[in-house]
Amino acid sequence: MKIGIRFWVLSVTFLAASVAAFAVFFVPSNDLVAQPAAGVSGEETKSTKPASADASYRAVVTILQQKCFACHSSTAKMSGFVMASYQTLMKGGVHGAEIVPGNSAKSRLVLMVEGTMQPRMPFNGNPLSPAEITVIKGWIDAGAKGPAAGEAASLQPHLNIPNIKPRFPEISPAGSVAFSPDGKTLAVGGYNQVRLMNPKTGKVLENLSGAAGLVRSVAFSPDGKWLAAGGGLCQQWGEVQIWDVQSDKLLRTLRGHHDCIYSVAFSPNGKLLASGSYDKLIKLWDPKTGKELKTLKDHIDAVFAVAFSPDGKWLASGSQDNSVKIWNVATGERLYTLSDPVDGITCIAFSPSGKQIAAAGYDKLIYIWNLTQTGGTLAQSLIADEDSILQIAWTPDGKEIITSSADGSIRIRDASTLNPIGIIPRQSDWVDAMSLSPDGKWLAAGRFDGTLSVYRMGSFEQALGPLVAFQGNGPTGKTEPVRTARASGH
Repeated sequence: MKIGIRFWVLSVTFLAASVAAFAVFFVPSNDLVAQPAAGVSGEETKSTKPASADASYRAVVTILQQKCFACHSSTAKMSGFVMASYQTLMKGGVHGAEIVPGNSAKSRLVLMVEGTMQPRMPFNGNPLSPAEITVIKGWIDAGAKGPAAGEAASLQPHLNIPNIKPRFPEISPAGSVAFSPDGKTLAVGGYNQVRLMNPKTGKVLENLSGAAGLVRSVAFSPDGKWLAAGGGLCQQWGEVQIWDVQSDKLLRTLRGHHDCIYSVAFSPNGKLLASGSYDKLIKLWDPKTGKELKTLKDHIDAVFAVAFSPDGKWLASGSQDNSVKIWNVATGERLYTLSDPVDGITCIAFSPSGKQIAAAGYDKLIYIWNLTQTGGTLAQSLIADEDSILQIAWTPDGKEIITSSADGSIRIRDASTLNPIGIIPRQSDWVDAMSLSPDGKWLAAGRFDGTLSVYRMGSFEQALGPLVAFQGNGPTGKTEPVRTARASGH
């Protein structure tokens, strides 16, 4: 991800509070025969175990977990090939057996990781090293034997996560914001918690704690009774917490994704909840029961945004794979793909009429498509900002489109022409989170440095803030130059 480098650098000051979120292993299901050995990461390092001459099933599974499992888990099932157990690994996929015991030269798995057969695997990922390929070939040539007796129990990961103490107070990013349907409450997602605030005074009404990692997306149900908070731990699991807003009670936690959740959205009737994850999948849930209803699989990279059409019949998804896809909500069928973008899509928004959709991302362009049941036509596009576009919103009256950018600005444009109307410059950091009040009069902006502001639409004046949404933890440091929001009871 192009913005990822800066993310890691800026994350150092609060690493102790979030280091578990960057662990590089996950335990996808109880039926997994073997897990990675302790200390092995998803990135190649000099100490990576599989690079040795060990050609055991344990060593092979470690490599597959690191490089292949995201696309070949029991949920992703790319090409019908599942690596969740020794049995499914040997069964193969739609092309038949991928492994020929005793003959690596005829094993489709080896041919594809070597690049002899196209497409080379891992698809769109870093190729396996020669040492890793040697381990796989050695295991296959030795008969491709399964786990030894008791091996599954001995291979559970024991992550050696260092306890790094911060030297300065760590401040959580304002990872997500959302106005309630009545506009009286603003939900702000941070590390391990969501704060409910009064958008006029900045007064904290309640802390909803216990989330895993950074809450990257929050959404109120249409009746305002529930709040969905999406987060999770990187390469371990994604989760959505469903909260009762009136009682501040956690109703249920939804798990099914194998990586962080970046976007959640309620359907207009409140009966469905959609989640988009870094694991490339989209899931539809029954928020009342927590039951997983459908898994939508067609993206080949992280899904950063999901949105329901105003009539609830379509779901749109925006992905790192440079596309926006339109789905039939009732059937889970992908209707079509909008593939005009030349780089990853970070944000999408339906027009209030539902006849158009706007999307933006790393290529700095705003795209607007006219939508029908059978396809989408690009209506217009414009290089809108000087750096990657992080968030996009359509005003409730359909007249304006608002974007936030990594160039440190918030821009307001005429939706019909994309001509600029106004700009809110000199943001203190990336505006990673943005929400319009239902009446279109207020704009909430949450920043990567943890600050929050509310602007008055029309004049673009700051009505609230900047304030620190989450109080810092750790050693006492210098007083923050912005005031800190403090909690008080309802």
